[in-house]
Amino acid sequence: MGFYGTPAKKLLMEDVNAYSVLMPLAPWEPPAQVAAALASLKLQTWPPAQVVVSCDGVPPADLIAILNDCALPLELVMGPGHEGVGLVLARGLHRCAHELVVRADADDLSLPERCAIQVKTMLARPDLVALSTPILEFIDSPERPCHMRDVPSGEGALRRRSRWSNPLNHPAVIFRRQDILSAGNYRDCPGFEDYDLWLRLLLQGLPLDNLNQPLVLARVGDDHLARRRGPAYVRKEWRFLFGCGRAGTLSWPRVALLLSLRTPIRLMPADLQKRLTQRMLRLRPPA
Repeated sequence: MGFYGTPAKKLLMEDVNAYSVLMPLAPWEPPAQVAAALASLKLQTWPPAQVVVSCDGVPPADLIAILNDCALPLELVMGPGHEGVGLVLARGLHRCAHELVVRADADDLSLPERCAIQVKTMLARPDLVALSTPILEFIDSPERPCHMRDVPSGEGALRRRSRWSNPLNHPAVIFRRQDILSAGNYRDCPGFEDYDLWLRLLLQGLPLDNLNQPLVLARVGDDHLARRRGPAYVRKEWRFLFGCGRAGTLSWPRVALLLSLRTPIRLMPADLQKRLTQRMLRLRPPA
């Protein structure tokens, strides 16, 4: 059987701590992909007590129908539109009713055991603020992942990675709601909402970690890469890095080094950037 068939046998646990799922939703998301993402949450061996879908504007009728028919404990949070992911997530987090919050994207798939494993880890490590996992990327079919987006485990390795790039995979994160709110919640930081948040948490000395087991399947393609290149993205990255320098989440020498290394990559031809990115940041999935 593939990744998605009948639900696995429910875990029998005592004193189960409920958790919320936080999913941002753009009105232009393909309905079939949203339906698949919600179905993967429905198949969790440890089901969510609440699914908060925070919308960047009013979804069209076909998306509303999918949300209404998903058979999940879903709460829809509407916004005025054109806010960006940071503000959409910040608003949704305030509506999450439980301390443990699982992040999920509307075009990705959570493996059936994802939430059970991550919730159990957070319960066993009460000091941990946020936890993510490697991600298996796919283009056409989740049954055929093409790359793995790896992340480091252990505090030292994670802090070292954070000085160069994002140390957590955002679509595979679980975190503690109150710690995120106390750190200032998500902010309007286009393209870098999560990286900005992790750096602020690390600056406060709060522990973050990653598991070694991939638990999320992420949909990628040429449009995914296109969003991370070109002059417009360079301006966003410069704004983010200069903000890190001013806030002290990255040192100014580090900011200068990252600008000098990243800007040429963002401006190189798309095919060359794709090959370089896959070589440097992604691994072949395990057999």
